[in-house]
Amino acid sequence: MQTWRSCFGRSSAIVNFTYLYPAIQAGRSLGKYTAINSTQQKPTMQDSTFADRSNLRVNTPTEKDLIDGAKGLAPLLKKMGPIHDEERRISDEVATRLRDIGLFRIVQSVENGGYGMRPSVLWKAAREITRVDPATGWVLSLTGLHPWLAGMFSPQAQDEVFEEGSKDALILALTGNVGRDVDAKIRGDGFEITGKWAYASGVDVADWVTVLVECKMCEGKEMLLLLVPQRNFHIDHNSWKTFGMRGTGSKDVYLDHVFVPSHRAVRWADIGCNKAAGKARNKGPMYEIPHTSLLVMSVAAAVVGAATCMLDLYRETVKVRMPAGLQTAQTEDRFSLVTLGKAASQIEMAFKVLIFDVDEMYDQAASGRGFSEEQRTRYRTDGAMISDLALVATDALSRSLGGSLLPNGPIERCFRDVHSMASHFLMQINPAAELLGRKLVDLPLPPNARI
Repeated sequence: MQTWRSCFGRSSAIVNFTYLYPAIQAGRSLGKYTAINSTQQKPTMQDSTFADRSNLRVNTPTEKDLIDGAKGLAPLLKKMGPIHDEERRISDEVATRLRDIGLFRIVQSVENGGYGMRPSVLWKAAREITRVDPATGWVLSLTGLHPWLAGMFSPQAQDEVFEEGSKDALILALTGNVGRDVDAKIRGDGFEITGKWAYASGVDVADWVTVLVECKMCEGKEMLLLLVPQRNFHIDHNSWKTFGMRGTGSKDVYLDHVFVPSHRAVRWADIGCNKAAGKARNKGPMYEIPHTSLLVMSVAAAVVGAATCMLDLYRETVKVRMPAGLQTAQTEDRFSLVTLGKAASQIEMAFKVLIFDVDEMYDQAASGRGFSEEQRTRYRTDGAMISDLALVATDALSRSLGGSLLPNGPIERCFRDVHSMASHFLMQINPAAELLGRKLVDLPLPPNARI
């Protein structure tokens, strides 16, 4: 393990930045740090943290097993959906059932005791959850992806999260400019963090939280992603009073002078260029896919899953609803059937684009081919278009239901949830489409383009 001295003001803090090892291997400059023990031996593949871990492979279920397991939760989710909305969080019981099925192991790497499957498997299973309770589906669609993100950290950090491959983990990612009054500074062999973060979806049932912070180094500021146990956070249970997505429990959380050791830190830039420390252990295609592309699709998956919920509710309602003046079931109204058919096609189309894109990413990464900027901007735009198409279908169905939307119940709750999910900043079509448009006419991207 190399030790690096940080030029932080007048101090001489010693920080064991093991997460920088891939950068050393790649021969990239680490100008912010000066080696103080350059004669120490570098880790080798024979060292315990870098050793072959294929023996951790668990009995992996099939894709069908996981989807069928998700479908089997429908009765419980129908009962718990209104309770989640009222209590503004998903229940421990539901979170436990999701874990028992293995849904949080789907993209957890084989090297960490997971299934190492495609993310499309996760979002196919998540759709079956979201179509019954959108709040639970939102939490699963996002946090089910994040074991991959934890795999970006040092092997030591991964062993802490997954207990050396013996368990799954429910991990949040607070990365999208949701920090407020954040102060991060070097202290000893790590960082001391204070601050507030909003939109911590599922924090009540989480194990770990990643937070993006800006830390002052000797040559300027650096964006770091830090991995923090959920127990270190103060949760403001009164902060999540919202129009929609109430059951997601996306509350404000706080850290107060919490110490985070350096092995649980990774450069955000290294994640962006697939050079993070976790690749010393994790070799699967997931670790070659652009991270923003996956994060975008995790949100889009939740939106289209919630739109599927509205589609199911519409089908159930029109079979028994008798609109004023019709004197018969709404299924006899041709315009209602047209609305249903169009919306079903739009929602299925949106979902198929999601799965196509995600499988394309995975296959290309597995082949060893890199991703162009044009591809990355297309994935960013496709995610927003998936959301827009799902939202259009949801609104058409809602208008056709007339007064059935108004009483408190599953229809109005689903309507609120779809609209709230689709307002996520990654689902805004105009900023995303502009980036793709620029690439299509050979214009440069802004330096802060998130692709």
